[in-house]
Amino acid sequence: MNLVTIILAAGKGTRFKSELPKVLHKIMEKPMIEFVINTAKKVTNEENIYVVVGYKRELVKESLKNYLKLNFVIQEEQKGTGHAVMCCEKSLEFFNGDILILCGDMPLVKVDTIKNFIEFYNNNSLDIAVLSTKLENPFGYGRIIRNNGKFLKIVEEKDADEKTKDIKEINTGIYIVKSKVLFNLLKKLKNNNAQGEYYLTDIIYEANKNNFKVDAYVEEESIQFLGINTRVHLSQAENILLRRKIEDLMLNGVTFIKPETTFIGYDVEIGNDTVIYPGNFITGKSKIGKNCIIGKNNFIKDSNILEDVIIKGFCYIENAKIGNFSQIGPFSHLRPDSDIGNNCKIGNFVETKKVKLEDGVKASHLSYLGDAFIGEGTNVGAGTITCNYDGVNKHKTYIGKNVFIGSDTQLVAPVKVGDYTLIAAGTTVTKDVGENSLVHSRMKQHEIKNKGMKDKLCKK
Repeated sequence: MNLVTIILAAGKGTRFKSELPKVLHKIMEKPMIEFVINTAKKVTNEENIYVVVGYKRELVKESLKNYLKLNFVIQEEQKGTGHAVMCCEKSLEFFNGDILILCGDMPLVKVDTIKNFIEFYNNNSLDIAVLSTKLENPFGYGRIIRNNGKFLKIVEEKDADEKTKDIKEINTGIYIVKSKVLFNLLKKLKNNNAQGEYYLTDIIYEANKNNFKVDAYVEEESIQFLGINTRVHLSQAENILLRRKIEDLMLNGVTFIKPETTFIGYDVEIGNDTVIYPGNFITGKSKIGKNCIIGKNNFIKDSNILEDVIIKGFCYIENAKIGNFSQIGPFSHLRPDSDIGNNCKIGNFVETKKVKLEDGVKASHLSYLGDAFIGEGTNVGAGTITCNYDGVNKHKTYIGKNVFIGSDTQLVAPVKVGDYTLIAAGTTVTKDVGENSLVHSRMKQHEIKNKGMKDKLCKK
């Protein structure tokens, strides 16, 4: 099929009360128009997609820069949907095929719905098809006017009389039209309506006048055509898409306990037999492998969690990698570029940043590990700090394998500690340490008799 898609995305979205163009408001971390583009890419190639932009068009184009083959058409003045499509005529003057028209603010439309719509158009050898649905409360939508089943025209809400307003079948704003028919009919449009705009809907009336073959395909699942006109609609749409995402993951073997409490980003991947407990926020490009347990109330962003990992809960993990069979948390903070090996343990109130932990490293509690390399099998005692910042520059700490670091140790970078070293509790390491050494730097303990708290407390 020779198909081009036009996506209408020129409007401001006045009811959003925002300086941001409506189609750039985000759902599941993506501008809503991306959902529409991704749907269009399932039925045609990216180079055959034309996005009509107007209000703050440079912002829209910048936001979609990763779609390298996308075409943009400028609508200088927003004079209605018919005018928006007219703006594409020059770009498509040599195109002879079918044109699918989608709305940039309708992210809920399913790919299967569009495919069924196109199939209906082709099977009935139509010149124009409109995608319609039925609403119990059709207020605000253009009504589909039929006579004995024959589709005659569309009447907008503001131009409808009371009898017309009682009609339940509405126009969704999605069309497919033969290219030559479309641009021929657009030239016949007039703007003598309540809005003073050129309505794309009027091509149906003109098509019937000119004996073109027209019909409307009725889709029963009307929620797909929720137009995003306010932030309330934005929230409703996100809830629907989030539910679809979680249901898809569950159907592919992921367990969610109270899924309504968890947020999953659009691009997140989760392996089968993983269990997600309530209250999680998993976002960005995060990947979670098989057989993991993600405990309660974690924030995970742009992180790669391999298989059989346990995240115990209340952790903040960003741009980190966690190896197989490792355990994190509770209350751990893995900052960007934390690379945690296999069979590691990062416990409560441990913070990491730009750190490489090889397999089997344990830091069970109350430590800061930054700008560091820690070799396999090393144990990091409670209260250990890599002192990586001198007030101007960051420096690196290198710790070998099978090192035992006692509690309350400070390692003043840049510093290296050799393999199999034992660092006594309370030590401040300021110089490089060789292999298999014992290091301690405690002051000598002094005791002065009868200078404690007894006399002070007895005087009260």
